[in-house]
Amino acid sequence: MILIIALLFILAEAISEALIKKSYPDSFIFKWWVQWIIAFALFVGWFIWALHFDKYYVPTWKLITGLIFVRFMIFDIAYNLTSGLKWNYYGTTKLYDRIMIRLGGWGWWIKLCLGIIGACFLLGLS
Repeated sequence: MILIIALLFILAEAISEALIKKSYPDSFIFKWWVQWIIAFALFVGWFIWALHFDKYYVPTWKLITGLIFVRFMIFDIAYNLTSGLKWNYYGTTKLYDRIMIRLGGWGWWIKLCLGIIGACFLLGLS
């Protein structure tokens, strides 16, 4: 259940961000600090929910790491597809995008491995 809610939070953030950017490209919401505040608020909301409703004990470090890894794997793909871009598109301005372009296929391999590890953490697997 923790993994499903985490996926819903991540997809909601990615899809809403892409739709807002498509409709209002000059919106204040796309200042870097506003995006981080929104992402942090969603994380805190999910984290409080996960701690409160977790029937199986999952250590806190696994919750945090698992959400970060799953978000790393899912966010870009959902954002790109909602924006109408290719699913594996990376921009050229942000440092993250330039690093991922430089890594090429290895970047996607890292994303896949970390996403699977994060999903296992959120499921409570060792």
